[in-house]
Amino acid sequence: MKNNPFPIEQVNSLKLEFEGNKSPYSNNYGDIYFQPGIGLEEKEHVFLKGNQLPENWQDRESFTIGETGFGTGINFLNTLKQWEKFRQPGQQLDYISCELHPLNKNQLSQVLSPFYELRHYAKSLINIYPDILVYGFHRLHFEAYNTTLTLIFGNAADAFKHCHAEIDAWFLDGFGPSKNPEMWSNQLFKAIANCSHIGSTLSTFTVARKIRDGLTEVGFEIKKTQGFGQKREMLTATMVKLNKLLEKQPWQHTYKANKHKTFTVIGAGIAGLTLAHKLHQAGKNVTLIDRHEKPCMEASGNPQAMIMPSFALNDSPESRFYMSAFLYAIRHYPKQFYHQTGVNQLSVNQSNKNWQDKLLSKFELPRELLQITASGLLYPLAGWLDTQGHAQHLFNQLKKYNQAEVTHIQHINNQWHVYTDEKIILKTDVLIIANGIHCKKLLKNYELPIVPKHGQIGIFKTKNTNNKLKKYESIQLNKGYITPDWKGKQTLGATFDHLQPQKWYQPAQTTDDYWRKNVELWKKTSFEKHLNKIDNHYPRAGIRVTTPDHLPICGAIIDQNNFKKHYHDICHGKKWKQYPIPKVIENLYLFTGLGSRGFTSAPILAEFLCNQILARPQVLPYNMQQNINPNRFLYKSLKKST
Repeated sequence: MKNNPFPIEQVNSLKLEFEGNKSPYSNNYGDIYFQPGIGLEEKEHVFLKGNQLPENWQDRESFTIGETGFGTGINFLNTLKQWEKFRQPGQQLDYISCELHPLNKNQLSQVLSPFYELRHYAKSLINIYPDILVYGFHRLHFEAYNTTLTLIFGNAADAFKHCHAEIDAWFLDGFGPSKNPEMWSNQLFKAIANCSHIGSTLSTFTVARKIRDGLTEVGFEIKKTQGFGQKREMLTATMVKLNKLLEKQPWQHTYKANKHKTFTVIGAGIAGLTLAHKLHQAGKNVTLIDRHEKPCMEASGNPQAMIMPSFALNDSPESRFYMSAFLYAIRHYPKQFYHQTGVNQLSVNQSNKNWQDKLLSKFELPRELLQITASGLLYPLAGWLDTQGHAQHLFNQLKKYNQAEVTHIQHINNQWHVYTDEKIILKTDVLIIANGIHCKKLLKNYELPIVPKHGQIGIFKTKNTNNKLKKYESIQLNKGYITPDWKGKQTLGATFDHLQPQKWYQPAQTTDDYWRKNVELWKKTSFEKHLNKIDNHYPRAGIRVTTPDHLPICGAIIDQNNFKKHYHDICHGKKWKQYPIPKVIENLYLFTGLGSRGFTSAPILAEFLCNQILARPQVLPYNMQQNINPNRFLYKSLKKST
């Protein structure tokens, strides 16, 4: 837990009791969540009025609140109620809260049911509240209120240490210092200060000396004010002196776009399309460019795309990322396009079974996420996406789409000029390159260790055939996959083949042996004989981009020559040396390397990149941001260099 604050592991909920006055009580901490009968008024007095809200969010384009204990969610719901009442058109609220012992949906519903005035907001929360309570960041979108809630399940100090946000108002809530001393630590106060700015406000119900001293030490000016109910006093504070911690090697620094009015995304696969839609939702003037007449026509054009997590036998960055991506994706995709059929990963031999047994024993995961079956492992919440239906749904909402083959780009007079041959297509303030392997042609002098892989699927008809595979309602997964029957068709996929460099930028071609290669993925299984009997099928091919560490590339592009100049000696391990923040290539971002899991990872990556460009609170913890940073390969190579 010390090395990784967000392991692949279920978070433990607390056991709740209800006293005669109906106030929830935790036996674990020997304390109530709020004062009986006046819980709502108490929270409003201490946290909203203590931070001078809603006055302080007036005339702000966006406002961010940080909370140290989500508990029953009353602070959030109270804030949401006030936000709906007093917010101005277009205002964005970001609410970030952590919780080491989150309540489950049933507990949350039980606790909130007496608060009649919050019933509407509580229903919205419970509808999208995570079913899977695992460590890490969980972002929920309340589009009707232009609000995001980021729930961080884990220790409070770790949560805000890894949180990339600038907080305007702090709600220091949780069980009191005498009941839960571990939370009210100096590490937490330092993390809070690191996420604050001059003028950030703070309030809390406790006036304990340790809290006053801790907040003062990190730069807050504190005041004792009138408490509420049985509490005579409470604290309010304002950040007056910043003392942020500096990284010695800030190689993974993230960059917001400067002076941005127009945005352009090159590439309309699932990555570029999702990002363009996110920017559009944020009210930005965005143009999507692709060589095809509509989105998702190449590698993202398979009719059914599998959505599922990916686990290894170690708690790896890859496993953690794809679990976070999966949990975000199943909340992101509309139910009309996402079919939650489950994915059944077969155990076809003893080696498979041993691996699956080790996986289940390695991680403490809820049955809703992963469970053993007679035939192997079942991922109950996984399933498949109607890719073309979803793509058309997003496409219909975008206002600007440009069909063109982009050949090169130039930065002139603080704008990016986008060309096809020698003809300029458009000028834009911010440019995001999301066109797969073709990014290498647009970034000719940029070192990027990505490789394209050729993949083929077979689509076979199930109507009027003696096809026994159509009886399976969940996706069957071995070395390949078979999707369930949909509109009289099923998909058999997918090959993953090496591609010669001379074919990297050519359209993907199908081969005559595509069916044989896909059937080989089912050797020595009961499915093989059924697949060999099918003759009514046709192929589809695509090119996917992979990275050496099997993780995507997403973020701002830096000046690599400048970085090499300043970081050339990091291989010597000079931990005392302060290295500079890398020089950025102004308003240029890269989004590629999604491999064969693009539909699982695209939603959370698009949210991440949109947040980075617009300087909004992040959906990923800081250590996970490092794992997808475009600069990670250069940094690692310099570290290993002799």
